[in-house]
Amino acid sequence: MKKLLLSSLALLIAGTALAQKIVIGSRIPDFRDVRWLTTMPGGPGTGQTAPMLIEFHDPDNASSVRFFPKLADIRGKYGNVQVVVLVARPGSAADELRQAYGDRYYIGADPDGKVYRTFNVRFLPYTILVDSKGELYWQGNLGNITDAVLQKVR
Repeated sequence: MKKLLLSSLALLIAGTALAQKIVIGSRIPDFRDVRWLTTMPGGPGTGQTAPMLIEFHDPDNASSVRFFPKLADIRGKYGNVQVVVLVARPGSAADELRQAYGDRYYIGADPDGKVYRTFNVRFLPYTILVDSKGELYWQGNLGNITDAVLQKVR
């Protein structure tokens, strides 16, 4: 029994160490596990240091689909904000988005869900806003992001 308890405790500690809690102001991890269907967005260290709005999207999720048009509004009002759409499903969903929106947004696929897990995405729609330094500025539901937040991000 003692061995089982110690083994369980060791697994719990190992799992906690692997999980990454990303909080406002913390630097976001890179997107090396994303399969980019468009050019990769610029970020800190690339010479293109603009804020990024990253939408974790599922075309089969009614809420994701309902708020998706808000991305066009954001892109139109805040041209300095790069809009990135990540799809965590294998198959044609990301390709269809690329065909429809590839000229407006950066589109990436996360078929293994590694980036979704890194950002601890538990619900959709889920959006993060990253400043030009690569730090998390805002996170939540795309429907809740305000003009005030978008005006302040640098």
